[in-house]
Amino acid sequence: MVMNRREFLRQCSVAMGAGGLLLSNRGLDVSIRVRYTNVLFVLADQWRDCAFSHGANHDEVVQTPNLDQLATEGVRWSRCYAAHPVCTPNRTSIITGRWPHQTGMITNDLMIPPTERCMAEVFYEGGYRTHYIGKWHVDGEAKPGFVPKGWRRRGFTTFEGFNRGHFYYDTPTFSNDGKPIGTPGDYEPTFQTDLAIDFMTANKDKPFFCYVSWGPPHTPYTPPDEFNIYDPAEIVPRPNMVGYNSDKLAKYFGLCTSLDHEFGRLMTALNALGLEENTLVVFSADHGDCIGSHGIDHKGQPEEESCHIPLIMRWPGRLKDGDRVDNLISSADLMPTLLSMCGLEVPKTCSGKDKSAAAMARGRLADESIYSEVGANWRMVVMGPHKLVVENNGGEQVATKLFNLSNDPYELANLIDEPEHAATQAELLAEIDIWKQKTGDVFPDPPFKAEKMYDV
Repeated sequence: MVMNRREFLRQCSVAMGAGGLLLSNRGLDVSIRVRYTNVLFVLADQWRDCAFSHGANHDEVVQTPNLDQLATEGVRWSRCYAAHPVCTPNRTSIITGRWPHQTGMITNDLMIPPTERCMAEVFYEGGYRTHYIGKWHVDGEAKPGFVPKGWRRRGFTTFEGFNRGHFYYDTPTFSNDGKPIGTPGDYEPTFQTDLAIDFMTANKDKPFFCYVSWGPPHTPYTPPDEFNIYDPAEIVPRPNMVGYNSDKLAKYFGLCTSLDHEFGRLMTALNALGLEENTLVVFSADHGDCIGSHGIDHKGQPEEESCHIPLIMRWPGRLKDGDRVDNLISSADLMPTLLSMCGLEVPKTCSGKDKSAAAMARGRLADESIYSEVGANWRMVVMGPHKLVVENNGGEQVATKLFNLSNDPYELANLIDEPEHAATQAELLAEIDIWKQKTGDVFPDPPFKAEKMYDV
């Protein structure tokens, strides 16, 4: 669409930032068109970083060719961690840039306080069409729950999804106006991928921020028949697995491969629509899943399989193909990082840090520590090669786990009682104290808890 002068100036005012530099991906062509950076953000529920057919110490057998391809065409962050490896808390960290103890979103089924500033609000104010698809899980207890228009959508102007639940073959998805949509029996991620393709098609000439939230590979482990392809007898257990369930792992991997297929459909559609070059694609997860590692059968733990999550970004011409970023990054850093990459102002409310310079290889950032938590249960810091975990023991903070992840990626040798590592332990304990002070964390006392519903 060729714009008149007034529309051109209006678009430039949206697309320009500090210093008056145009923040579009391509600038202007001879017909005075403005090119924005679209954002396609894809979130999987409970996908651990090792469940790919690429990367160090990955799970053997599982196949993810389309996400492998994304990693070769963009940047793969090798050390991304959940701020809180549970659904509601970490989803809130992603969209607020804050830690759960700061927002009160410290457990599942709470509602984000209306005072919190969210990522989609900034994209919307920057001229983007903002659209959400799938499981939301930050709007209280309602299950499945229609999320009404207004402030509860946190800046997403259109919404095709539901609050919470894992249904997969009988999706409770609501239309933007609250009407049930979807066909019983259809695989939910396929339906949600169709919705995303429809949205991008309808908005291919407008800047968009499209957030796709798939329910798998979270339980129930029920992959579609065509992706139930892994033989339990051929599953190779991780070295730290205790009493592992090969049937469960086979089903989990089947769900991963099914989502990889849907992700491939999204990339094919982007290319067909001519949007590939000016779309920043981001793939991540809210947390992982231990599935038997260390004898644990769930998330919410500081172990790598629970809190180490994937993060892959592709942005042709801006991010280096096949790059691996070893800088530490938290899910709380995603909001400031993505906003900065798109030339939008990062709200002062964000506690997470802008890590865009590391992604874009602008003179690699000096590495910093990251911080993770679960309620009043534990805190974790990762700094350099080391991870330290402190737990709440009767109201006292007690250091319980220390690992060198470079030498011991499966966390088999706890160094907490080794005298030769006392100095490292003291250094990391001091780092935890710094994090507590700068984020207002009262651990081991319980953090404040958000409400399940607000009347605004």
